[in-house]
Amino acid sequence: MTVQADLVPRIISMTNQVGGSGKSTSAVNLGAQLADFGYTVLVVDADDQCDASVALGYEYPDDLPDQKTIYHCLTEKETKLSEAIVPALCGPHGEEGTKVIDNLFLVLGSGEMENAEQHLTTTMGRELWLKNLLEPVKGDFDVVLIDCPGSLGLVVIGAILASDEVIACIKPGYKELRGLTRIEQKIEMVKDTFGANGAHADLSGVLLVDVPTHRSQGAVWDDGKKMAQETYGDLVLPAVRRSTKIPESYAHQKVLLYFDRAGEATSDYLAVAKGMGFKRLTKR
Repeated sequence: MTVQADLVPRIISMTNQVGGSGKSTSAVNLGAQLADFGYTVLVVDADDQCDASVALGYEYPDDLPDQKTIYHCLTEKETKLSEAIVPALCGPHGEEGTKVIDNLFLVLGSGEMENAEQHLTTTMGRELWLKNLLEPVKGDFDVVLIDCPGSLGLVVIGAILASDEVIACIKPGYKELRGLTRIEQKIEMVKDTFGANGAHADLSGVLLVDVPTHRSQGAVWDDGKKMAQETYGDLVLPAVRRSTKIPESYAHQKVLLYFDRAGEATSDYLAVAKGMGFKRLTKR
């Protein structure tokens, strides 16, 4: 995959129909890596679990006084997405020593997004909810990474419609790989139904997350990697190895790049960024 100059910004959805597949981990750590490359990056936390928000320093986004979240933008016509954008942090919000991560920004998530499907059901143009919200701000960013919930409902359809690309984040097991078919079918359904509204996203990458480093940890995982490569070929991105540093960095609310800069998982996300065609920018 290569970066196309006519796609400015590059809008990418991180998807899977189940939770715990590495979507949030990948969104924030890939976002941090691209920000370090010099890109201006926006991570959109569209998951009611708010893991992307927590990882970027905001453990309780709904409790921040006078601060809008993505749910406010979805449910209040007068609230613009720009009002929910905050700087990404290295460390917990409000604590001494916490620093802003240069070039990296976040649309704050909300636990209220668990009600998003119900709200969207009765909303006119419901599938275009995120595309419409992003339109006024997307020109401010080089890359937009959308952290989707673990479903294939209206929230995710909206993310696909807003995107240029879809990355499926999965663990390399047989069951998980079978689930990729549903993601592909959903993408095709969106393109067939909403092509007139600019739906053009394709499955552009398969990212294997939490890959064991020893065969003794389970032959099924190794077989899963081979199956992914046989089925999806060049779409399979460099894998992210299993590492205790990933949950540790989340607990400290610091992305891997600043929590364990020389670690294996950190270098894996560097390889993912390069595998997606990104390169370090020269000074603008």
